Amino acid sequence: MKTFGLIDCNSFYVSCEKIFNPYLKDKACVVLSNNDGAVVARDAGSKALKIKMGQPFFEIKDLVEQGLVIPCSSNYALYQDISNRVVKVIQSFVPSYEIYSIDECFVDLTGIKESELESLCKEIQKKILKDVGMPVGIGVGRTKTLAKLNNWASKNWKDKTGGVVVLLDMERQNKLLTFTDVNEIWGIGSRTTEKLKHLKITKAKHLADFDKQTLRKHFNVNVERTARELQGTVCFSLCEGPEPKKNIASTRMFGERIKELEPLRQAVATYAARAAVKLRREGQLTSCLQVFIQTSRFDSLPYSRTALVPLEAPTDDTRTLIAAAQAGLTGIYRQGFAYAKAGILLSQFIDKKGYVPDLFAKPERKNTDKLMSLIDYVNRTQGTGTIRFAAEPENAGWGMKRDFLSPAYTTKWSDLLKVRTT
Repeated sequence: MKTFGLIDCNSFYVSCEKIFNPYLKDKACVVLSNNDGAVVARDAGSKALKIKMGQPFFEIKDLVEQGLVIPCSSNYALYQDISNRVVKVIQSFVPSYEIYSIDECFVDLTGIKESELESLCKEIQKKILKDVGMPVGIGVGRTKTLAKLNNWASKNWKDKTGGVVVLLDMERQNKLLTFTDVNEIWGIGSRTTEKLKHLKITKAKHLADFDKQTLRKHFNVNVERTARELQGTVCFSLCEGPEPKKNIASTRMFGERIKELEPLRQAVATYAARAAVKLRREGQLTSCLQVFIQTSRFDSLPYSRTALVPLEAPTDDTRTLIAAAQAGLTGIYRQGFAYAKAGILLSQFIDKKGYVPDLFAKPERKNTDKLMSLIDYVNRTQGTGTIRFAAEPENAGWGMKRDFLSPAYTTKWSDLLKVRTT
């Protein structure tokens, strides 16, 4: 029989901040969204203060000023690097896995003796904490849905479970299903929960036992499959590689309004360069670029425009994408507006490995792949922005507001922690 595990990092963004800052260890802490606008991550301490997910930052400023909670600006480069380190540890224990999100990873534990599963999971948990500094919870079940549910139990009863819950016996598993509200099930959102209530389905066990044909008729095939998974039937397999993205976006709200064309050109060039890096990481080429600019929707005369720029040939060359973005921006920019946001969207992808250039198309630049690979390598190892194009500013006055940004502890030499010996 199949056996799945889900390894989930605890309060991931906040935990990343605490790894390198001992001062935060016993403090209530939150991580803020772009431009420090709202709370996007909390730890147990901030939850105890009744700080809500998505709560605007200005509503908790009094708590910050009183020293009751510590805010951190979002540091996505740090979070992604820590996530990569966690996955690297997981790779050393299991032959196949699926990265579900930046802080969650499904693993295939099929073939491991049931008597050894809990000890293996605790070993993985201990190794991740020791090597990375990240606390994790692990749930193990006969299906991905049950593994996800058992992971939820591992965190809710952390003191009793030690953060590891292994349930393979369906009799014991059903006890948890009987206790668990249906909205805690993976894939069951708030709208579906409300609809299920009309069928008197309020617990996970109710959903598992409900007639499957009726579920498909009233909802969709995924709800039916979820119900079957709760009974131990595998309907969702492990996806070892993520599906190729259909589009890539790079967009930000500005830290301050932009009225002139030149800083807008800098912003659009910066976003195009970031999107190009993501594109190369996916191994894709893009045939279409969109650039947009907009004012605040609360302005008395809001303005929003998008330009679609078809590309002569599929590409992942940053230079070509920046040029296309600038051409699109020229066509939609209008004076007299205070712009609050701009962005780039790449679409119409082609797999780079299987791409054959058009014989009659304009010849490509020489050594493009070598140049882009070199730039990506230097920026990845020496810090983002070490090499940039002339259109990208070194320090943007319009940049995203991040007053509580932590250092680039793992991706920038100058920000590495220094250990002094006496």
